[in-house]
Amino acid sequence: MSFLSKPKVVLWPKDKSAEIYFNSKDNNFFSLDINLWSEKQPKDLESLLFFIRQNKITSISLLIPDDVAVTKSFVYDTKIESIDIKEVIGLASGFINFNIDPEFINYSLIQTEDKTIINAVIYDKSKFDQLKNNLSQVGLQIEAYQPVSAAISNIMSTICLSEFFLIYPLNEHEYTLLLSKNNQVYLTSNFKGPDLDIQKTVNYAQLYFNNPVKKIYHPDNKEIEIITTTEMEKTPYNESQIVQNLKYPANLPIPVVGCLGGIIKSSTDINSPKTQMTPKKNLLPIIAVAIFSFAIVSFLVYYFMTNKNTPTENPEANSPVEETIPTSIPETVPTEAPKTTITEIDKKIKIQVLNATEINGQAATLKAKLVALGFTNVSVGNATTTATENAVSAKSATISAYFQTALADYFPGEYTEDLKTTSTYDAVFTIGTDLSKTSSTSTSTKTATATPTKKATATPTLAE
Repeated sequence: MSFLSKPKVVLWPKDKSAEIYFNSKDNNFFSLDINLWSEKQPKDLESLLFFIRQNKITSISLLIPDDVAVTKSFVYDTKIESIDIKEVIGLASGFINFNIDPEFINYSLIQTEDKTIINAVIYDKSKFDQLKNNLSQVGLQIEAYQPVSAAISNIMSTICLSEFFLIYPLNEHEYTLLLSKNNQVYLTSNFKGPDLDIQKTVNYAQLYFNNPVKKIYHPDNKEIEIITTTEMEKTPYNESQIVQNLKYPANLPIPVVGCLGGIIKSSTDINSPKTQMTPKKNLLPIIAVAIFSFAIVSFLVYYFMTNKNTPTENPEANSPVEETIPTSIPETVPTEAPKTTITEIDKKIKIQVLNATEINGQAATLKAKLVALGFTNVSVGNATTTATENAVSAKSATISAYFQTALADYFPGEYTEDLKTTSTYDAVFTIGTDLSKTSSTSTSTKTATATPTKKATATPTLAE
């Protein structure tokens, strides 16, 4: 299975079991009594080895529990353009119960009007290495991985376009509370039910956004009490119904579907079937261009015929000239330009769009362009530095070449394949120009120039 192919097998390793899901209608779920997070000898892995050989599994996509991939965000009360990874580790160390390795941190800066949010996903290196070691013993290749909360956000962020909380059951007594906006998870917390006192987490959320987070989704089949003094808009969700709306088997959990790449279109009723509307094309610009072109052709024909019949000082000028009136205007048939062949790529890849300009809304504009191309997993945000040119960094030459061809006229810039394999995203777009002024004839490719970074001097506010 290639990196860009649609995931077919998802492994969700838990404390006491290894759950395996197939992207099929029947016989799509199996659970093995094995803890892959602890050291295993070959004999301990015999049941897993037999299973993958029987089902001819060579690679899997991983769902990482949120106690192994911890998401935390920290707030600076001013705008900063960069932050040293050592400082990120210092901010996170008080909230993480395992040793933090710099190679196992993914973080980004999210700019707001008056502050900067440092969003970090921190992986437990010892557990992650142990998991990889166990999988390598049975010959399994990790195709991709993401936290459970991120997979949930892949689905639910298309339902709620503003910030929201969501409670997801891990088992009969434990729940994960996640905070998300625009497919970006800001933090996760684990609770033991059935009484969930979330007020502390709600208070933290007020540090991130200008307005309090009012929306909270909770499972409709669990008897839980949400304890908070903040007035919340509580909305039940039916996991099976959401999954069925995505045309997946009802027994698949939302995180698995999110890992498989399922997307729900926006709707106020999250439990009703969704209908995808195809946007109608605006024909007015096309008609206007056609009329304008016809007028130019007519003028040129008239001008040519007039000058042709005008008397000159030539000796034959006194001879009568027979006027020829064309019976019709010659039709100009445009020559169709050769079509460029585009090698298609997986439309489920994860894309990040960063606005590195002072022009608001450009990231959303480019996202709409990418969605129109069929990409469904696109997150937006602001870059940590400003830029004067566009840039696209991808994990592979295939991805880079696709976007350079598909967006050559709309998004001219530097296209590279130097994105780290450990990056959360498969492609990162950095906007450095005014997209509304992009010329269809622009073909120049330049290197983006970032402004010098500034040293942050503000004291950070820590948010769990």
